[in-house]
Amino acid sequence: MRLLIVEDEAPILRGLLRKAKALDLPFQEIAGASSGVEALEDLRQHPADLVMTDINMPQMNGLDFIQAAYNEALCGRFIILTGYDDFSYARSALRLKVIDYLLKPINDEQLGELLTKVGEQIQAELDLQNEQEEEDEEELNEDSFSGEEDKPDAGKQMLEFIEANYQTDLSLSSVAEHVGLHPTYVSFLFKKETGMNVLAYIHQLRVVKAKELIVTRPNLPLSEVAVLTGFENPRHFYKVFKKHTGMTPRQFGEYSQSSSS
Repeated sequence: MRLLIVEDEAPILRGLLRKAKALDLPFQEIAGASSGVEALEDLRQHPADLVMTDINMPQMNGLDFIQAAYNEALCGRFIILTGYDDFSYARSALRLKVIDYLLKPINDEQLGELLTKVGEQIQAELDLQNEQEEEDEEELNEDSFSGEEDKPDAGKQMLEFIEANYQTDLSLSSVAEHVGLHPTYVSFLFKKETGMNVLAYIHQLRVVKAKELIVTRPNLPLSEVAVLTGFENPRHFYKVFKKHTGMTPRQFGEYSQSSSS
């Protein structure tokens, strides 16, 4: 897990980094950036699970930075730092997927409580996601399904169902329910017929569809690409896309545009 802190005043940034690193947080990496522009470049190379950013910054204010980062699917969770004079901006930020805000001068106790709470929430979400993936990827011995009803066209039905519903919240259970077979048997049968488990196939199909959207609709925000291809959040979209292509969605978009020009 990664936390990025964005603050244009160097002494404040150093202090926030020092305090955050001294806390017992679940973030393995805590980094800093001194502007919205610098933070975007940083995120394009190393997406974060959480960004804490000042609002009032030169070149690019915090709200514009958050919108740009979200559009490029670089992060889906933000905390803002704001002074009393900028409180109207803080209210606006709540419409931009901002989790919470901290008022300057930053109270050390409030900082620790908020980062701990959000960090634990993110870790719980990731743990749940990993558990689901492990369940979906489970392989069982063929002998375990000797009593399962034989359905010769089950493989074709599963593929057609996934193709028609990849934009929805698909799971091993929903595919199994569609063909009327036990989920563990579906997992075994699908792997036997395609060489892939159900979740991996769904991810691969979604990445293919995402690539098509990026090429044919280059002005579409990457956050929208994630939604239209069935990913539950931009962060997961980025992770799966890079795993399958070796590039971030943004890098792929730049590559496809340069190749076609």
